[in-house]
Amino acid sequence: MALIRYAQPGLHGDKEPEPNLSYEYIPKERYTSKEFMKLEWDHIWTKIWLRGGLSQDLKEPNDYITTELGNFSILITRGEDMKARAFYNVCKHRGNTLAQEKMGKIDKTFKCSYHRWQYDAAGQLVDAPDPHTFPQGVCDPSLHLTELPCEEWNGWVMYSLNQDVRPLDEWLGPVKGHLEAYNFDKMDLVMDMTVEWNCNWKASVDAFNETYHVWGTHPQLMDWLDDQNVQIDLYDIHNRYLVPFGVPSPRPHVEQEAIGPNLEVYMEQNGVDPKDFKGNAQEARRAIQLAQRERADEIGWDFSNLNDDQLSDDYHYCVFPNVTLNTHATNYMMFTQRPHAEDPNKCLYDLQMFSLPTDTNNKRTKQATEASEADGSGRPEHTYIKDGEEHSLGEVLDQDAHNLPFVQKGMNSPAYRGLWCGEQERRIIHFHQVVDRLIMEGGGQVPNYKE
Repeated sequence: MALIRYAQPGLHGDKEPEPNLSYEYIPKERYTSKEFMKLEWDHIWTKIWLRGGLSQDLKEPNDYITTELGNFSILITRGEDMKARAFYNVCKHRGNTLAQEKMGKIDKTFKCSYHRWQYDAAGQLVDAPDPHTFPQGVCDPSLHLTELPCEEWNGWVMYSLNQDVRPLDEWLGPVKGHLEAYNFDKMDLVMDMTVEWNCNWKASVDAFNETYHVWGTHPQLMDWLDDQNVQIDLYDIHNRYLVPFGVPSPRPHVEQEAIGPNLEVYMEQNGVDPKDFKGNAQEARRAIQLAQRERADEIGWDFSNLNDDQLSDDYHYCVFPNVTLNTHATNYMMFTQRPHAEDPNKCLYDLQMFSLPTDTNNKRTKQATEASEADGSGRPEHTYIKDGEEHSLGEVLDQDAHNLPFVQKGMNSPAYRGLWCGEQERRIIHFHQVVDRLIMEGGGQVPNYKE
């Protein structure tokens, strides 16, 4: 049976025209070379919009969060005027890191732990002890915190290291409207974790930007995920694919009619009781969509801006360069890959999971919500996993995490030239073309490692 798409025309599911892609191999040095790492820093990380944190972590005036990018620490605050602002997180006196916690709330000022210089949430230097001992004075405007472009969008706080960065709406392009159709700003954070990974940041992005690996890496998904009838859309900068959930993979080349155990779980999570269901596995996806509409009306969820396929499927976006989203009607999973400060063979992998507050059918959601309520914080505690520490990200992500250090090791082999991507991996090809374009637009030269 051919896959039926139920997305209403003009409502986020339309196929984007295919751009011209080169299927030549992608040199491995783009993942292993410090030279290429420097090009990325100069022309990508320091030039474009980046996700710095969540608006829900800046609920009140004087709340703050910090984020790390390479060797830089960035401070994001909520001012008394409720405006979010981003700054380099450094005291202008002797260079001490000003805010040294991941998040918190100040009592009117940030107080440097070294000499007690004080700054307010708007970045203004408001007190320097013993000002009379500075013959040059302490009123120089350069002593205020250096402010960076910062905007809130869809529950995220975006910032840029580039004072002349293009407008955020222009940068986001069509994905802005697509993602605003979901209720990100109404979803609660239910898991927050950072893991040190032994792979280049792009290797991690690649692992989630194709379904070609699903059969080999995640065979348990075959009874409820169609990894072949995947729509791929490549935009000017960003990209996505639409993965049908709630229907078996056609890979065994047999039309599976029996409902498998993992499909049963997915049906239950999305409002369909498999015990009462009279259809077969091929019909479950449509039943999930209809059930989602029905229970949305009952619970009060607003799915009015979502097409029917968005009620069952994974609308999977890559917001360039490093935000990957598994997006669903009632929840989403976000990966943010950040480059290591010095080693192209390492990165930081941020995992965050979100859910609409009344989505209590998901066991993981319930456990995470109970944990956040137990510690009284109103949010789950952020967990940082150092290299080699035991942990679990869940069965599927553990399988991906197992592969990646071996991928990176192989990329350093003299026998390996680079990525040999097929049509199912064209998000990766497109991604590298965007990287090249941004480097060249910034005046850089892309090395020709193929020679």
